[in-house]
Amino acid sequence: MSLRLYTYRAMQQRPGRSVLTMLSIVIGVTAAVAVGLGTATTRNAYKQMFALVTGRATLEVNGKGGTAFDSEILSAIEKIEGVEAATPIIERPARMTVGEDKALRVQLLGIDPERDQKVRDYKIVEGRQVQDGDELVMEQGFAEYIGIKVGDTVRVTGTNVRGKEVTVVGLFGSQQGAAVAQMSMGFVPLSRAQAYFNNRRSGVSATAIDKIQIVTAAKADPAKIQPSVAALLPEGVQVHRPSASTQLMQETLLSTEQGLTLTTSFSLLMAAFIILNTFLMNVSERRRQLSILRAIGAKRDEISYMLLGEALLLGVVGTIIGLGLGVALAFLGTFFIGRAFEVQLPALRDVMTPQPFIIGTVFGLLMAVVGAVVPAYLAGQVSPLEGMNRVTTVRKWNFTRLFLVVGGLFTIGSMILIYLCILGRLPIEGATYFAVTLLIGVVLLDMTILAPQAAFVAMILKWFSPVEAGMALRQVLRNPMRSGLTVAVLFIAGSTGVGMASSILDCVRDVHDWFNQAITGDYFIRAMMPDMATGTAADLPEGLGEELAALATAGDKKRFNLEAAAFVEAKIPKGTDPADALNVIVVAREYNDPDRPPSFDLVSGDPTKLRGELLSGQVVIGSVLSQKLNLKLGDKLPLETKDGEQQVRICGVANEYMVGGLAVHTSRDFAKKWLGAEGVDGYGIRAAEGEREQLKPELEALAKKYDVILLSQGDVRKSVDQFVSGTEWSLWLLVLTGFIVGAFGVVNTLTMNVLEQTRELGLLRIVAMTKKQVRRTIVMQALIIGGVGLPPGILLGVGVAYVINLAMMPSFGHPVDFNLYPKMLLGTLIGALLIVLVAAIIPARR
Repeated sequence: MSLRLYTYRAMQQRPGRSVLTMLSIVIGVTAAVAVGLGTATTRNAYKQMFALVTGRATLEVNGKGGTAFDSEILSAIEKIEGVEAATPIIERPARMTVGEDKALRVQLLGIDPERDQKVRDYKIVEGRQVQDGDELVMEQGFAEYIGIKVGDTVRVTGTNVRGKEVTVVGLFGSQQGAAVAQMSMGFVPLSRAQAYFNNRRSGVSATAIDKIQIVTAAKADPAKIQPSVAALLPEGVQVHRPSASTQLMQETLLSTEQGLTLTTSFSLLMAAFIILNTFLMNVSERRRQLSILRAIGAKRDEISYMLLGEALLLGVVGTIIGLGLGVALAFLGTFFIGRAFEVQLPALRDVMTPQPFIIGTVFGLLMAVVGAVVPAYLAGQVSPLEGMNRVTTVRKWNFTRLFLVVGGLFTIGSMILIYLCILGRLPIEGATYFAVTLLIGVVLLDMTILAPQAAFVAMILKWFSPVEAGMALRQVLRNPMRSGLTVAVLFIAGSTGVGMASSILDCVRDVHDWFNQAITGDYFIRAMMPDMATGTAADLPEGLGEELAALATAGDKKRFNLEAAAFVEAKIPKGTDPADALNVIVVAREYNDPDRPPSFDLVSGDPTKLRGELLSGQVVIGSVLSQKLNLKLGDKLPLETKDGEQQVRICGVANEYMVGGLAVHTSRDFAKKWLGAEGVDGYGIRAAEGEREQLKPELEALAKKYDVILLSQGDVRKSVDQFVSGTEWSLWLLVLTGFIVGAFGVVNTLTMNVLEQTRELGLLRIVAMTKKQVRRTIVMQALIIGGVGLPPGILLGVGVAYVINLAMMPSFGHPVDFNLYPKMLLGTLIGALLIVLVAAIIPARR
C-alpha cells in the first residue's frame, strides 16, 4: 500500500505543525552553519594573510631577536645549489590616510619586484608592479573596499616620516582567485621601505632588511640546504623553516571560538529536543487516523516508513532553508568580529569551505530521522482498536528508571572529565563537548521528578486560580513524555542562557579591571591605532620625542611624566628547531616614574618592588604565556636574543588582554641590549595634578604637526570596548536564539494540549465555563511548564557560569572571577516567563 498521497494531504491539513517542525530543524542547521562559517572565515583570513607574507618559501633567514641585518649575503645565498629563488623583505605595520580623515592600518612589505613573484603567489590585475620611488601596490579587494583606484594618492605614516605621499600604481590579486580578498596589505619598493624604516635604527645600515625568504627546487631537500645557508650567515643571523602558525591570533580567538562552540552545541541540543517533541506530538495528534489506516490494511512497517518519509521531507526543506540563513547569520557574525579586531575580513564567498555545510546538512537530516524513529516505533505498537477509541488507553511508556540511570552516568562522568580538562590532563577543547553531555545528564535526571515539581508549581498557582491550575496540572501530567521534553527545552534555555550571560558579564568585568590596572596614563600618542592582536604599530618620528620632553617641564615644575614604549616581536625557544619557537611580543617601557608603581594587573608579584626589578633586567610575563610555558614567579624565561638564548628571571605575572596574553614586559634598556629595539611605538603621558586639561590643546597641536594620533584614556577605553563588543554580541545573539528555540517548544506543546482537550473543553463550555476561564487554563499550563523548567535551569546556569570561568584558564592564563548577578537572574526569569506566556497566546486563543 502506498501512503505517499496521504502523507502530503496530512501535511497540508496541518500546516502549522509542519512549519513548526521544519523551523526546529532550520534553527539547528542555521546555528551550525553560521558559527562554523564565521569561525572558519576569521581564522582562514589570518592564515591567508600570513601565507601571502610567507609565500612559497621553504626556508627563511632572519636576525635573532627580530633584528635587521645587511642584505649583502643575498647574492651568495642565491648561488647555493638547490636554491631556486631568494627575495629580501622588509615587513612593517603602517598607517594609511585616505582623503582628509579616513585612516586605516595596513601591513607594508618592502619587496624587490624582480625577485618577489618567484616567492609570492599573486598577479597584478590592474596597473603595474612597483619599480622605484614612492609607489604602492595594494590588494584589489581592499582597494575596492576603501574606494582606491590606480593613480590615486594616499598618505603613509612610517617609522621615519611624518607622512609620505605615495601613488597607487597597481592592484594585485591571488593566482587562485580571491583567496586573499580584502587583506589590508600593500607592497612598496624595497629601497623606499629601507628609507622609511631603517634610518632610525642605531647601528643598522640603510640597506638592512628584516628577512630573506628562500624557495628551494622541487626535488631539493630544504633540510640539506639549510646547513649550506647557515654557513654563509654572519653572527646574530639564523636560518630556519618558516613558521606558518599565527599563535598570537590563535590565542586571541581561542576564548571566542570556545564560547561560540559551547553556545552552538547547546542550541543544537535544544533543537534536537524540539524535533523529537514535535514528532511525538505529530504522531499523538494523528493517533486515530493512523489507527484507521491500520484497520483498512496498512502494516506497521508501512506506517513507520510513512512517518520517516515525512521526517526526511521536512528535514530536507528545513536543512536547505537553514543553510541559507546560516550564511546570512555568518555574514553578520564576521562583521562584528571584523570590527572587534579592527580588520577587514574576506568576503564569505572567497573563503567558504564545505565543512560547515556538511555538518549542518548531516545534523538536519540526522535529527529529522532520529526524531521520527521513536514516534514511528510507538505508532506501530498501537492496535487499531486502541487507536480509534476516543478515550485513550494507549500503554504508557515509563522511562523513569532509564532516565535515572543514564542521566546519573552522564552527569557524574561528565563532571569528572570536565575537571580533568581544567587540570590540563585532557585537551581543554573537550570541556565544551563534555559540558553538553553534562547538560543532557542533568536534564534526564530532572525529567524523572517532573510530577512533584509540577504539583509544587500548581500549588502556588492555585492561590490565584484554583480550578484552572488544577485542570492545567492534570493536562500537563497527561502526557509526561511530551511535557518532560518541553520542560527540558526550557531547562536548557535557562541554564545555557544564564550560564553564558553570567560568563560574558564576568569576562567584560575582567577586561575592565585589567584596563583600570594596566592602562593608567592620561594621554597616549601613537603613529596609528595599535593592533589589539599583536600590539604592533608604526614608529614615531624622532623630533616628536624631543618636543614632548621639552614640554614635560616648565622651569622647575614637572607637568607630566613621559614614558616611551616599543613593541618588539621575539621568540621563546621550544626544542632545537627554530620553527617550533613560540612567538611573543616584548613590550619595552622606560618605567621612569619613581612615585608610582608600574601599571600592571598583577596575578603574582610584589608591586612595590616591581619597578626596581624591571630596571635590573627582570621581566613580567602575561598570564597566558605563564600558563602555556608552565612558568611562574621566580622562574627563568628562555628568550631568544641577538646574542643567543638568555635566561631571564620572572618578577611578575600579569593579566594581559593585548597580544593574546603572549606578552613579555621589560625595560627599554634591556630590550635594546637583547633585541636591538630602537625607535618608539608610543608615548604614555601621566599628567601632574591640575595639568590634564591644560595639556590637551598643546598635545593636539604636536599631534597635528607630526601627523600622529593623540588618544585620551577614554579613547583607549572605547577601543578596548570595541575589541570586546564583537565577541559579546555574537554570544548574546546565540543566547537569544536559545530562548527563541524554547518558545517554539512551548507553542508546540500547548497547541497539542489544546487539540487533545477539544472534547473536554467543549464539555466545560457547555457546563458554563467561560472563554476567559479556558484561556486561563491554557496560560496556567504554560506557567506550570515554565515554572518547572526555568527556575531549576537558571540555578544550574549559575553553576554553568562557574565551570565556564574555570575552563577559561588556558585562554586567559587565570580563572575569571565568578560573580553573582541577582538582577540579571531575576530579569532572565521574568523575561523567560513572559516569552512562555507570549508563546501561549496562540493556543489559548484557539
